[in-house]
Amino acid sequence: MSRESSSSPDASSSSRSTKDILKDLCTYTVASADPGDRLPHDCYMIMVGHLKSQEHMNMLLEMSESQGISSTKEEDENQAEYAVLKSEKVESILEHIKLTGKTEQLESQRRSHFVYEDNFNSSLTTMMQTQSSFEKLKKVCRIYEHREGVNVDTVMGEHENRANLSYSYFCEKKVPPDEAKALAFAISFYTGSKSEACNRGASLVARKSNGEVLGKDVENEINEAAIILYYLVKALSYIPFYWGYVTRACQLTFDELKLYVPGALITWIQFSSSKKGKKVVNSKAFKDRNVLFKIFSLTGRPIKNFSNYPEEDEVLFLPHSTFLVFNRKTYYKEGKQVIYMRQVELGLCTWSVLWVDDRIFDENWENKQHMEYAAINALDINVHFIPKSSTDSALSFLRSAFGQRLKNQDAFRIVTDMNRTNEIPAHNAGARLIKAIRQMGFSNKCLIFTSDKKTAEQILQSELNSIQRQSVSVSTKTSDLRNF
Repeated sequence: MSRESSSSPDASSSSRSTKDILKDLCTYTVASADPGDRLPHDCYMIMVGHLKSQEHMNMLLEMSESQGISSTKEEDENQAEYAVLKSEKVESILEHIKLTGKTEQLESQRRSHFVYEDNFNSSLTTMMQTQSSFEKLKKVCRIYEHREGVNVDTVMGEHENRANLSYSYFCEKKVPPDEAKALAFAISFYTGSKSEACNRGASLVARKSNGEVLGKDVENEINEAAIILYYLVKALSYIPFYWGYVTRACQLTFDELKLYVPGALITWIQFSSSKKGKKVVNSKAFKDRNVLFKIFSLTGRPIKNFSNYPEEDEVLFLPHSTFLVFNRKTYYKEGKQVIYMRQVELGLCTWSVLWVDDRIFDENWENKQHMEYAAINALDINVHFIPKSSTDSALSFLRSAFGQRLKNQDAFRIVTDMNRTNEIPAHNAGARLIKAIRQMGFSNKCLIFTSDKKTAEQILQSELNSIQRQSVSVSTKTSDLRNF
């Protein structure tokens, strides 16, 4: 027996004060905490925005009625929700999202606990006070693993054994052997009993980089933790994105649940673990939690081959992953809430690229590797890709508050193909997109990445005037794309 939730958007404004959240983060003692201890959920999440009105919320909930029931081998009565989550159409609701803070206040607000912009990687790199190494990583991890009743040598040996089994993956990516072992070791450490320590460190790093004042003892601690987070982020950058369904089990309070109303935009600023597929991990620890998140992932990384618990088939989201809440259902018999979300990219970072291609969500899309390359090539900066499959969906994003704040920002670029079979006419889709973008007042740099440069240039010459063609380039070369 289930019931859908559709409370007022104003419910999403309820949250604890910055002072209370920081108090919890700073007083948590890693050394004495039990492996199962968890900080309150709101220490790790922030509200980005919510729907403007009940009318817009109704628009969102009606989307499930327009979706056919997708077939599946897994029994689940909520296939309509899954169909919507997989569809890019649900992102059209972003046009009707109201930011928690006004767009013009975004820069000042991100210096409070509303950590809107993702500066995580660059902050982490800056915090590395000494040159990193595998030996230094092990030294710091050993400190975290030291607790009463635990044989530290045994635990560290298990991490090393797991790293020795999996580090060859990174060697194949041209990573030196010593560093490759450090990357594999960092994932093993996270998937052991220390995910909470890593997540707390990630939250503190994010808040410190956005201007929060922390105590000196906490500052010293996160400088130590930075080496673990650095290798963990770097390891994940080499692992391909997973585009598909994942499930995450959490324990939330009533007040925390109130934040997850349909139409809410939520950012998780910690590393967030989930299980690939639509079913929760089959263990008592997960089954007893009162909330299941059913998510369609865009940038989660599958880490099964590096984990201490490969049977969990874990997909890990990096800090600053953002999700659109589509629906929430209450299952009274099981005493659980199920929250359906789609991961979205909003360009809330230093560098962002709107990439439009009709095959962009295909599992075997040949250009997916170029997105992943950016994460490996520039760990000290944050690059987010905003994937769209059509002109209409791209323009919808640009009309939203998130698109408008990127208008004419040099660090925001647009990549498009020229031909899109999901549009009519198909042959000039890229040109029509750029023309519409220019008419909206966006003068950002654009790249048409195509297999036929000559034809693409002829179409641009024919359909765009000289002003609209400014800052537009055409290329067939991967090197031009990666340097763009």
